[in-house]
Amino acid sequence: MSYKFRTVKVRGTDLVGTIARKHGSPAEIYETAKDPSTSVVPVYFQETGEVRFFDRSVLEDVVAPAG
Repeated sequence: MSYKFRTVKVRGTDLVGTIARKHGSPAEIYETAKDPSTSVVPVYFQETGEVRFFDRSVLEDVVAPAG
């Protein structure tokens, strides 16, 4: 299942945001080292209107309740 706007939670916090994407394109991934596991993605927080960058390893998907 694929979502256009993927909601994620930052592990160890109460921060919940949406992975920021350019219109009509996949999420941008920014390499921070040669090892791809250290790349970061932009996350948009609607409450504050800010975009912050997080390592993919600290993000977990938020599953919407069924119904």
